[in-house]
Amino acid sequence: MRHFSILQSDDPKFGNFCWPSIARLADGRLVTVASGFRMNHVDPFGKVVASVSEDDGKTWSEPKVLIDSPLDDRDAGILPYGDGFLLISFTLGREELQFYFERHEGRPDTEEKCQMYFDAMNRITDEDEARYLGSTVYYFDADFKEQYHVKMPITSPHGPTLLRDGRVMLVGRTMASEHATMGDTVKVYFSRDGKNFDTCVDLDLPKDGMDSRAFYCEPHCLELADGTILVQYRLQYHRAGEDSKHFTIYQSVSTDGGKTFSPAAPLNIPEEDLCGSPPHLIQMKDGTVVLTYGYRLEPYGQRARISRDSGKTWSKEMILRDDGISWDLGYPATVELKNGNLLSIYYQIPVGKKNRAILATEWHPSEFN
Repeated sequence: MRHFSILQSDDPKFGNFCWPSIARLADGRLVTVASGFRMNHVDPFGKVVASVSEDDGKTWSEPKVLIDSPLDDRDAGILPYGDGFLLISFTLGREELQFYFERHEGRPDTEEKCQMYFDAMNRITDEDEARYLGSTVYYFDADFKEQYHVKMPITSPHGPTLLRDGRVMLVGRTMASEHATMGDTVKVYFSRDGKNFDTCVDLDLPKDGMDSRAFYCEPHCLELADGTILVQYRLQYHRAGEDSKHFTIYQSVSTDGGKTFSPAAPLNIPEEDLCGSPPHLIQMKDGTVVLTYGYRLEPYGQRARISRDSGKTWSKEMILRDDGISWDLGYPATVELKNGNLLSIYYQIPVGKKNRAILATEWHPSEFN
């Protein structure tokens, strides 16, 4: 197992990188996208950036800014499409920025940064919010030039999935059109051209035994080689009458090409053994399904499980690393390298540093046998 950094900065003001995704383009390059040059977990300075590897993950380019609106650009998901790629991102506007600014854990750590935050937030206009607020799917060509974009009513941190029949499938949590506050439903949209997402399926999200604070969000989907479609969700909830928060993963399955999905249900894992989220799924060339997720209980870090029966059962937990110094980490995404290993990228604060960085682990499930 090998750990290394992809995007990292010691800039005391704008040195944070968070919420990455990764994909292999048609020409073989690996591309990592993330929200970068940030001051805080939530702030108006976030930009969507990309870093490219032309040697299968050994070295990475300096970050290139792809999206820089006046709002907080976040959660970039990527899907190779044609000669380029689809990228989905969403923005937070004045209402959400003000909400986080007023929360103790959301405030910058110095008065100077607070003033910069407040000044930038106040420069956001109604026209800015009308143009940028919410979730958007962008298409970039192989030279990383934007060709078009379309607004979407749902958001997902790791982006769409390309199905075997050529359709693009995007599963995400709903976002109200007038502002970026997320709703209480998860929907699936389909497109045949990567531009017009005109077919929609609502997913069944049971809340039995949960109280009103329960919510599903940040889903990811994968079509297996046999045509089965898996959708997994981040679920946070309290049991009725309990104060402790449950932070876990639920799953829905489709066996008819996405026409219908089973009700969301917990993975076939004892609940006390699965305390991580949100999920990311890939299928290796040998058929193994790989699930990676962040772990926000001590010891903080990144973890994985595998399934060899199309997601019906899952292996014991594989700890990729447990040296996180804060709960504010995770969102791993994984690709298979040409040498057969896996490359999982994620964000966390490196030991001895202050800023969140995009880090990576090269590994293989056989290391945990």
